[in-house]
Amino acid sequence: MTRKFTGLEKAYINFFGNSADFGGQVDELKSYLNQIHKFIEVTNFHFQNDQIKGYDNDTLENLKYHYEYIHGDILRKSIIISTIILLESGIDIYCKDFQRLQNLKIGYKDLKGDLLDRFKNYSLKILNSSFNFNSRLWQDISGLYEIRNCLVHNNGSLENFGKRKVIEVFIKRNSAFKITDNNFIEITQQACIFGLDTIDVFYTEITQFAFETYPNFR
Repeated sequence: MTRKFTGLEKAYINFFGNSADFGGQVDELKSYLNQIHKFIEVTNFHFQNDQIKGYDNDTLENLKYHYEYIHGDILRKSIIISTIILLESGIDIYCKDFQRLQNLKIGYKDLKGDLLDRFKNYSLKILNSSFNFNSRLWQDISGLYEIRNCLVHNNGSLENFGKRKVIEVFIKRNSAFKITDNNFIEITQQACIFGLDTIDVFYTEITQFAFETYPNFR
């Protein structure tokens, strides 16, 4: 006769599954980034060496320009935005699971501030989390979050962006990100990988607290 899982065991399985799913989505974004980056790189090479035919001169010049300067930039920005969307979704699931499993009346969305502020306060004041919010990892999460906000709300320009200082400090620590002479954020291929690796490590660490709360039953 198959033994039924206890509530503690179900909780562990729940957090384990969520962590595995999160890591899988990170891997999918990395794969997409690498494949599309390679496609853009190869196509640009062919365009620049006049190996692609069948276009009039104006169309050909436009395509050359876009493959050399535009498509890669859009790809990298979209990866950073998608990275933070995944982070937001992961945090939302994590906090709601704790609220449900512990029958908490207060949810993280009941707290004030942006998503990271609410998560931090919920973790410290409600969950008594062991995650280190003074760590460089948390600072990098905050920096990535504000870079996404700057891309979405200010077109990547640091001019008149409220959290400019947070981004500048972050970029000083992480050279894969750059600031152009006209104060725009520049994102490299390596910056995208760094961002994905960072949220992956972060989610693993906060899940470790869940495992401490609901220990491995094996």
